[in-house]
Amino acid sequence: MSDRLILLGDDGAQLNANVEMHERGLIFHSRSGTDRNRDYRAALEILLSRLDHAQIPYRIYLDSKPVQGVDLADRELSFDRTSPIAARFHELVRAMNRDSPSNGALRRLLIEITGTRTARLREIVEGKSIIGRLPVSELKKVTPSHIHKAVQKLLDGGDAPNFIPSREYDALTDTGIPLAPKKVFGLALEEALGIEVHPGHFSAGWGHISFELLEEAGLWIVPKKEGKARPKPSRADITAELADLVPTDEERSWIEGNPKIAYHLRRERHPGLAKEKRAQFIADHGRLFCEDCKLDPVKLYGEQAGSACIEVHHHITHVAKMEPGHRTRMEDLMCLCANCHRVLHRKLALGLRGHD
Repeated sequence: MSDRLILLGDDGAQLNANVEMHERGLIFHSRSGTDRNRDYRAALEILLSRLDHAQIPYRIYLDSKPVQGVDLADRELSFDRTSPIAARFHELVRAMNRDSPSNGALRRLLIEITGTRTARLREIVEGKSIIGRLPVSELKKVTPSHIHKAVQKLLDGGDAPNFIPSREYDALTDTGIPLAPKKVFGLALEEALGIEVHPGHFSAGWGHISFELLEEAGLWIVPKKEGKARPKPSRADITAELADLVPTDEERSWIEGNPKIAYHLRRERHPGLAKEKRAQFIADHGRLFCEDCKLDPVKLYGEQAGSACIEVHHHITHVAKMEPGHRTRMEDLMCLCANCHRVLHRKLALGLRGHD
């Protein structure tokens, strides 16, 4: 069996990183040039994350050729073992370059591990003990409620220790707080399926069901890196967004000029959302009526037909500024008659002030 280990990233792709088994644990080779071990940071963070999750203690030593004859105790790198993985990486880089004119060199390391069998260590490092991708049918069991609970756990100081901090994307809450998308979805998936979830269970990124479900639950996924623009919706994307709604001619003209409105209309007409708002409104007021003109359609058209006149409207976020991923709360919605609803949409399209 080769001493070389194969590291896979969260997306299942093999990392460009040289890691070897060693009698004391692991050797993590340095990065050099533009191609040699270019995934140094991602690989080291994954190593630390997997060792943490397996509750395997370790020590890290500088192992560059000039110091290999120095006692281990004199080349141990200190770092806060309770800090997040990303913070630990920066601490290690500072420590490995402390006595060097270079501040950012990524050097060869010895990760000392004791009390763990070689075969078991290989399984943990390579992720072979983690089961493969779950089918989409299982991932779709995650509901907005599961995602909201996961978000709240992270906002309350909790963590998803099986997942490292995101390097590519942020999932923004409705107040703009960035969270790691895979941490959010991983926690939500645990809640939905009742299992321990690992990065290998699902893929992340635009076009994957995990991101689609996060955005449907109200999170807005944005790239971390400058210059990495989100793909612009195509005509096919817009058509897909409109598949479950029938826009008026006027609304269709708005959509042609601003694809974001398709997302807004789809969310505004989500049957579950409208049903929940109407039920809350009846519980609060005893009946449905238009909050703008005060029309009581039940009095005019009867109980069975009258309720169909009341529609649900987003009244806080401007329709033209509604982003995919805007998180809708009940207080963001109004119950309006069809006429008042149309007038407000027209005002918003013209840039006129609607309801606050």
